[in-house]
Amino acid sequence: MVIDITDILMEEGLAYDFKGHVSLEDMVYQGENIHFEEPFHVEGTVLNGGEFIMLSAQVQGHADLQCGICTEAYVHAVDLDIQINLKPTHDEDDPDIYVYSNNHIHLDDIITREFILKLPVQRRCSVGCKGLCPYCGTNLNRSECQCTDEDHQPIDNRLRILKDFYANRDREV
Repeated sequence: MVIDITDILMEEGLAYDFKGHVSLEDMVYQGENIHFEEPFHVEGTVLNGGEFIMLSAQVQGHADLQCGICTEAYVHAVDLDIQINLKPTHDEDDPDIYVYSNNHIHLDDIITREFILKLPVQRRCSVGCKGLCPYCGTNLNRSECQCTDEDHQPIDNRLRILKDFYANRDREV
């Protein structure tokens, strides 16, 4: 989605309301495939603030992510509140200022960046996700693993000699 701001550049204080849909390309972020089934709904305002063009937008939609605990795909609700400033040229002193060119704001790039910045650090399919058994790999949300307690006690080979330390404690050396 591209917003033409030619009309509001003529006078400080002029604003333009917009609404529409933005389709983002599927991407790989931090080794995870992110899929966008449907376009995001976008609604907002651009305002000529003199030194900056101020963009305020609400973005809603869904993205298919992978749970970091159980590795299953899940649908993540996206609800972004975007408040940014734009200039026609890059500002070395302030990397948070976005750039527009030829009197056009390209929302796809802005929404992609804001989406990535606001992704949860630890992505989970649900708050109560039990994850995978670290020994057999069973998804504990679906079923219980068949591991025994002895299976759940891996022994580092370097420490194997200490395994029976307390068992033999009563024995004289």
